Amino acid sequence: MQNFLNQQQINQIFQVALQAGKIASKAFLTNNFEVFAKKDGSKVSSIDIQISELISQNLAKISPNISIICEEGFKHKINNNQSFFLVDPIDGTSSFINNSHEFCINIALIKNNKPVFGLIYAPLYQGGLAVFSNHLNEIIFYNHQLQEFEKFNPKKPQSDHLKIVTSLRTKEQDIKTFIEQFYPNYLENFSLIKLSSAIKFFKIIDGSANIYLHFRDSMEWDIASGHALINLMQLQLINLNFENNVFTFGEELQYNKENFINKKFVIKNFN
Repeated sequence: MQNFLNQQQINQIFQVALQAGKIASKAFLTNNFEVFAKKDGSKVSSIDIQISELISQNLAKISPNISIICEEGFKHKINNNQSFFLVDPIDGTSSFINNSHEFCINIALIKNNKPVFGLIYAPLYQGGLAVFSNHLNEIIFYNHQLQEFEKFNPKKPQSDHLKIVTSLRTKEQDIKTFIEQFYPNYLENFSLIKLSSAIKFFKIIDGSANIYLHFRDSMEWDIASGHALINLMQLQLINLNFENNVFTFGEELQYNKENFINKKFVIKNFN
């Protein structure tokens, strides 16, 4: 995969993410933010908006020729061959508002409707963790507590027990239906990891889970960063169809859709 950012730009983007994380952490720990209702009924915090402006302004300086689409900013479909940043200033706003550490900052770069760079930063989850791709298309982990960077060497998780990461609101019966159809031998031998936001990708990347199942609609900025990273592991994020109580696999998810909405999807990291 060709990288469209040089290491200096990536370093600058990472520093912006750290600044955003500092703003989010301070507001979270002091409960110093406001909450508003958006037109669609979902909630947004004043910190979402503040971080959106911070990231958008800095990305415009770092890469002035690349468009920016941000969840809390102006959103419009752009030309298919045009590169653009896709930003979620706080992924997991409900977690942030409800005093859970399971929120993160997502910054991705999309080219030809595919993610080619990704950064996920969870400033308070497990003391602060980040994962991003560098100019060599290597996956880099950052431990905030230790302030250490580590290159990740992809490995397949053990397959003697099926470990599935999914969202908090996923119905277990839907998961059992999926397993019964594709992995019946594991129907009595699986466990669930339920998390909010893009930190679920951490579990696929570090080998803690074999499968990431997402059965609810999501937005492109929720998953683009993680999608870019798992592609570097030779994994795919596949559209998942469900009709007449039967699942079928579709094509790999594409970006720059008219409404930016994703349907069901699955990631498999399985021997």
